[in-house]
Amino acid sequence: METKEDMDTGIKQENGEQKQDGQEQTERLSASSRRHGIWIAGAVVAAVLVLLAAFFLYENSLVYRECYAEAGVEVSVADFVKNPDKPAYFAEDSDVVDVSVPGEYHVKIKAGYFSHDSTLHITDTIAPEGEGVKVNLELGQECAADEFVTAIKDATKVTVSYVEKPDFELPGEQEVEILLTDLGGNTTTVAAELFISQVVTELTLEAGSKPPVLSDFVIEGEDAAFLTDVDKFDYTVPTDHKVELRVDGNDYEAMLHIVDTVAPMLTVHDVRSFTTLTRTADDFVVSVEDVTEVKTAFVVDPDVTVIGEQELEICATDAGGNQTVKTAKLILEEDKEAPVISGVTNLSVIVGSAVSYKKNVTVTDNCQEGLSLTVDNSAVNLNLEGTYPIIYIAKDASGNETRAEASVTVRPRVYDENEVNAIADGVLAQIISPGMDLGQKLEAIYGYVQSHVSYTGHSEKGNWIRAAYEGLVDGKGDCYVYASTSKVLLTRAGIANIDIAKIPSRTSHYWNLVNVGNGWYHFDTTPRRPDHPHICMWTEEQLMAYSASHSNSHNYDHSQYPEVN
Repeated sequence: METKEDMDTGIKQENGEQKQDGQEQTERLSASSRRHGIWIAGAVVAAVLVLLAAFFLYENSLVYRECYAEAGVEVSVADFVKNPDKPAYFAEDSDVVDVSVPGEYHVKIKAGYFSHDSTLHITDTIAPEGEGVKVNLELGQECAADEFVTAIKDATKVTVSYVEKPDFELPGEQEVEILLTDLGGNTTTVAAELFISQVVTELTLEAGSKPPVLSDFVIEGEDAAFLTDVDKFDYTVPTDHKVELRVDGNDYEAMLHIVDTVAPMLTVHDVRSFTTLTRTADDFVVSVEDVTEVKTAFVVDPDVTVIGEQELEICATDAGGNQTVKTAKLILEEDKEAPVISGVTNLSVIVGSAVSYKKNVTVTDNCQEGLSLTVDNSAVNLNLEGTYPIIYIAKDASGNETRAEASVTVRPRVYDENEVNAIADGVLAQIISPGMDLGQKLEAIYGYVQSHVSYTGHSEKGNWIRAAYEGLVDGKGDCYVYASTSKVLLTRAGIANIDIAKIPSRTSHYWNLVNVGNGWYHFDTTPRRPDHPHICMWTEEQLMAYSASHSNSHNYDHSQYPEVN
């Protein structure tokens, strides 16, 4: 009887035999499969390696590994890729390229699927350029080398130095060589000039100062003198003046600067006024002191329409642009009070005379500023007798108005011989000097009448007093006025005279006969064109000859007058 143990052992043996047969069969199949799989895997690996090699060859063909550029030349990503048409850009971790600084820069270019390393070499092979300039200094002054050069050109930073430092203690001109060196080590030598002056080339004085003296300009020298009169400059006006000097036989030019750096002293006060009345900044100024001219202005203009108190800033600006600002108050109230007109009376004038309508007329108001007085005389005709109304109109700045009425009476003129004689005496006092004889007085009267009276083509005849008045006072008229004016002056001067007139014809003419103690002569002050004869003390023969050649201009009835020499 098989025990359970025996049964179990048999089963195990049986199973062991079955397992051994299966393993042998499996091992034979696996060996065959492995040989086939290895062959396939090898083929795949080879294919991948070929593809990777091709891919890497392609990627490596996209970017240059080394690039070179001259300093100052702009560099872009296109300079690094072999095919500029393909998209590319700098990666963020690339060096910052400064084309003005020679050296190596490591950049990464994103092209294709990867970033590619490249090296940029910035080189500087071009020497710098520059232009030498002349430098003027005063004795004892020094300057840096770069002041001798202008218009420096180079792609990189340029260092400026002396080839040999000049002697700044040597007056006069000297040549200076300046060395330009760029970051690439390239050098250029530039020629320049230095002038050391014995005088101060720039002198600055505050406005209001006294004129400078020689020692203000001359640094060193045995013999010095001003060629410019510096005393004639206005030292209250900020400006520049050229000053010429001679030192040890050499001529120099210097510049004198008059400046104003001191602000004005300003004092202001408050102003009480009425609305609508214009105010200026000067209204608030009590005093302003400065060496130069000062102008005042509001910082912000006041509003003169607002009743009440407002604070204002008044600014004083001198010729140098210095300013002082002070604060003041403007207190405004409304003006409702009308002006008062005084002194209005009725007037009386002579026909043709002028009228002084405002004489003795005054206007008062609680605010005199902006006060006006006008006279409406539109109804008055001063050339026609009669009585005419006039209206006086007073108006203040706020528009308050007052009117007053009066009249003007235009009356005829009464010509008085005593009045005319008095006027003639006043003229004689001006044109006749003590010691003159009658002949000299006669010439003085002739000259006065011809120069004082202007010729017009007409006058009223028959009243010689009126005609003389018109000649003396109005200064105009025809031959009758000339003769009448001469008559009163001759008579008041003690010279015998007679009125004389041309025989009536198409034209008329009037002149005088005069006698200074040696008989009668012709005296005609009327100006005659075109020859302008001087008809003073003319004989009968002279006048008749002139008359005959001028259309009988002086043909008269000899029987009516005394015999003329």
